[in-house]
Amino acid sequence: MKRHDMTAHEQPDVDERLHELYMLVGKLKKLARTGWLVHRVGGSYPESVADHMYRMGFMAMTLPLEQHEDSCALDRNKVIQMALVHDVSEALAGDLVVGREGMTTEKKHQLEVEAIAKIKTLLPSLEQGDSFESLWLQYENQTCSEAAFVKDLDKYDMILQALEYEVAENKPNCLQEFFDSTKDVFQFSCVKRLVALIYDKRRSFSNSFTATQVTN
Repeated sequence: MKRHDMTAHEQPDVDERLHELYMLVGKLKKLARTGWLVHRVGGSYPESVADHMYRMGFMAMTLPLEQHEDSCALDRNKVIQMALVHDVSEALAGDLVVGREGMTTEKKHQLEVEAIAKIKTLLPSLEQGDSFESLWLQYENQTCSEAAFVKDLDKYDMILQALEYEVAENKPNCLQEFFDSTKDVFQFSCVKRLVALIYDKRRSFSNSFTATQVTN
């Protein structure tokens, strides 16, 4: 059933909720990703959760899905939306890492579910809230092809950022654990091609650094 137009009485309440939602999501712009903080890379402004989600959304919009057999049937709009939603729970829960400070997989999931339940109430309608929650749950539980693709983007963006930091700080291979944790996890060919390119560029950087050290 189509939602009725909002009355003048209802609109201020919606505006207040949207204001709260956008202020809440804005926190992601200042929430540095835990992995970079732990490794002390990125200087005074390490990549934020919002930085990460923005580039993933841009990837989802620009990757040539239709040129590859394993991604041509994906719903691009759904992929873009999921990329923008997948880490939004961290605005309330924080960027939680399993194994750090006693965090378990179950506890992390519970805190994020509670955060999404709160955030969905700030959407203008029940339908939007349910759709928002459904996108997040599909990603979290990996229950559709689009979710699997967004997971590929999540891991790809992580190692791309790791390479950026290694080059910027002139420390080849200093973030090896991020590459180890994503070894052989990528599923989609258009992402695999870009991952291979990262490895080529990383190898070239390492070789160039070694050659410079020998020369000096």
